[in-house]
Amino acid sequence: MSGGPFLPSSAVPVGTSGEVFTNVHSGLGGGSPNVAVEEEGLGVVAAADLTADRGFSLRFQMPTTLPAGIPTFRVFALSTIEAGDLSVDPAVASVAMDEDPSAVSLTSLGPDADERTGGDGSGNATFGWASGDDDKYIEARWTVGFTPVAGEVMVVHLRIDDGDTTVAAVTTLFPSIIYT
Repeated sequence: MSGGPFLPSSAVPVGTSGEVFTNVHSGLGGGSPNVAVEEEGLGVVAAADLTADRGFSLRFQMPTTLPAGIPTFRVFALSTIEAGDLSVDPAVASVAMDEDPSAVSLTSLGPDADERTGGDGSGNATFGWASGDDDKYIEARWTVGFTPVAGEVMVVHLRIDDGDTTVAAVTTLFPSIIYT
């Protein structure tokens, strides 16, 4: 890895539905008694409780010197399920200090090429859990289609696609930006 991870300086659930929220994932444990089994991230309700597309508004304050490599938006996902899908569609923009972040046009990153996730044909990437995947990280990566500017703010809208989500438990997401 060339640089990062850069974690969001702000992560705000979009909307007031309560269907996306800050969450603490509690792992199943089973390891040493000194293993921390809790991790804070971005929560999404089970598919049966998801009533429409939801999302998170993320901000990443980029350093004044960027690492070499390819900028990549990365999301880890955890859930205590053994089968199901969570469909996401990230869109990004780089915003200068004199720009209005609510006025920029975001660029959808589309489906990713990670082997643990697949596209659903509509520009989304789908995290897929199978037997034995409960409480294990699943990763997706998207190459950012432009070079972020040092010192700017990366604005990301991480949309959760209701129509293609089938997970039967709360899912916790952990977004970051890395350079590969």
